[in-house]
Amino acid sequence: MADATVGAVAAQRVGARSRKEFYRNLEGWLWISPWIIGVLIFTLGPMLISLYWSFTSYDIVQAPRWIGIRNYTDMLKDEWVRKALFNTFYYAGVSIPVGLVLGLLLAILVNQNVRGISFWRTVYYLPAITATAAYAQLWKFLLISDYGLVNNVLGLIGITGPNWGAPKWIMPAFIMMSIWTVGGSMIINLAGLQSIPTELYDAAKVDGAAGWRLLRHITLPMMSPVIFYNLVMGIIGALQAFTIFFIFTFTFDYVNIGLGETGMVYMIYLYRNAFFQFRMGYGAALAWVLFVIILVLTLLVFKSSSSWVHYSGESRA
Repeated sequence: MADATVGAVAAQRVGARSRKEFYRNLEGWLWISPWIIGVLIFTLGPMLISLYWSFTSYDIVQAPRWIGIRNYTDMLKDEWVRKALFNTFYYAGVSIPVGLVLGLLLAILVNQNVRGISFWRTVYYLPAITATAAYAQLWKFLLISDYGLVNNVLGLIGITGPNWGAPKWIMPAFIMMSIWTVGGSMIINLAGLQSIPTELYDAAKVDGAAGWRLLRHITLPMMSPVIFYNLVMGIIGALQAFTIFFIFTFTFDYVNIGLGETGMVYMIYLYRNAFFQFRMGYGAALAWVLFVIILVLTLLVFKSSSSWVHYSGESRA
């Protein structure tokens, strides 16, 4: 009889605990339900719709017509796709390493304990929070060949400034514009630098290390997770770069938008097809190919991280 009573009490406690956990879980799901609904409606939903459109011929006016993989096979024969991909990888291949190096160097510079350093941190970071459309328009005026500030400054030191809109100089101009936002990675690198234990530097200095050795054997290994993060974000951002290219090269003539072969990057070509020529199905296919490219490159970086990214406290065989 006593055993039965004890068992009943235990069952009641278990049931009460289960109900409490259920209501707690339900409350948690209710709190995050706005985010879940937003993701389903504004992210996953449009992605699935665009995936369907990529297999259709859709001009926005008429209903989508299923054509299978024709959009993807047409891309293989589209010479502009190859040119746009080349320009995009050229831009990313130069701007990403330059941004990583400058971001780290600036972080080391503003990590010094000197008077007024907070002011300089703010100065370097402010451009990173400027609206992209605003600074792209600013650079468009700065790089005007005849009276732009950049060429005028070059003229003061005896250098004839180039025509930044010419095929030879348009991509260097975009790369130079991309440096404008390096303050964002600088702040992230600065946080990483300040998290490195000072005891490591003190011990290395006792052993006679200084300068380049401290940077190579302590700073860079300890900063590798931050560099890894900036690299991944840089790849995603550079391959999807659109605003600076669009504003700098915009024309109401959709054939020439992108300033021809050298200024036509992938996102501009995608935009031109989808919203100027109203080939929405083809544009969706272009978007999904870019998604796969970014996914593959990101996975490769993650795969390689085990050989060069060092996390504090982990042991290596």
